[in-house]
Amino acid sequence: CSSTTFMKTSVLPNCLEWMGAGVGVGPRSWGPKAPELPLTTRLLRIILGLTAVAILACHSTIDGSLQALWEWLRVQPFFKHDSFEPIIATLAFFPPLISFYLLDMYSCTTKGRWLTTYHVRKSDDFTAWRVLSWDELKADPSKSRIPVLLGYILPLLAFDTIYPRRRLPLEAPTIGRLVGEIALLLVIYDALFFAVHRTLHAVPTLYRTVHKKHHFNTRATRANDAVRLTFSEEVLDVGCSIVGVNLIKAHPLSRAIYNVIIVYLLVELHCGFDFPWMLHNLAPRGWMGGPRRHDQHHAHGRHYFQKFFCYLDDFAGPLRPFTPAAAKAS
Repeated sequence: CSSTTFMKTSVLPNCLEWMGAGVGVGPRSWGPKAPELPLTTRLLRIILGLTAVAILACHSTIDGSLQALWEWLRVQPFFKHDSFEPIIATLAFFPPLISFYLLDMYSCTTKGRWLTTYHVRKSDDFTAWRVLSWDELKADPSKSRIPVLLGYILPLLAFDTIYPRRRLPLEAPTIGRLVGEIALLLVIYDALFFAVHRTLHAVPTLYRTVHKKHHFNTRATRANDAVRLTFSEEVLDVGCSIVGVNLIKAHPLSRAIYNVIIVYLLVELHCGFDFPWMLHNLAPRGWMGGPRRHDQHHAHGRHYFQKFFCYLDDFAGPLRPFTPAAAKAS
């Protein structure tokens, strides 16, 4: 067929569908008809599309602004320090964790009951947020997150202070390079962690010793489950990111922004809410899993090992069929 026909029958309807205007546009011979998108999602998709067009049209101006920002950042003592990236990644957890905690608590009030509409699983069980007593921590220190945090950040601070090696380039990344590197880093991390995550579930000994703590809460995932990790799992998790940033030689500015974005996405993945404005709803259908899909992983433990995307899980399938026995065994 001609290129014009291809545009009319394939590319244009799919673009319109992504923006929310394509529901019901023309006949479709593949799959069921998509449900009507929420108005918020459609509007945000349109805004994202217009923003992308504006960036393409004004990329030279944006590149100049990035260069000015970079010239200021690269001489700041806090940014020049070797431990800047692990520190910013650690601090980035607090705003989303606090925000989703407040949303969970507000959803328990009379005025906030409307928020339960967006809960992935209808549950009033918020024990995941419970602050453990000193006696409970003494009885089982592994339940505390503080040793894991200190065990991660303190050795890095000591090593980076003794052996400073951070070298910052003179040039800032272009907006195209910045967006491209962040997107590629998310893809690489997601693929590497898929392999690690599936292995942790496939090997019983690894699951019990490394990963079981993360699945402590099986009733309904909450945001702080994102940081319920053993030290070994945290090393594996962070290692996937370290491999990615070194593999593509990402610019330090790309790395800094990536750290903040991935931390938010990790917390969002476990938050137990499915809001229309979340990234998996803004992306084309079937590209990203989001909290609803990841909650199914926490409920059954045999599928959906990717954190963000869907293609590897869809290709590989579950470790074994979803059955009550399989779920219990996990």
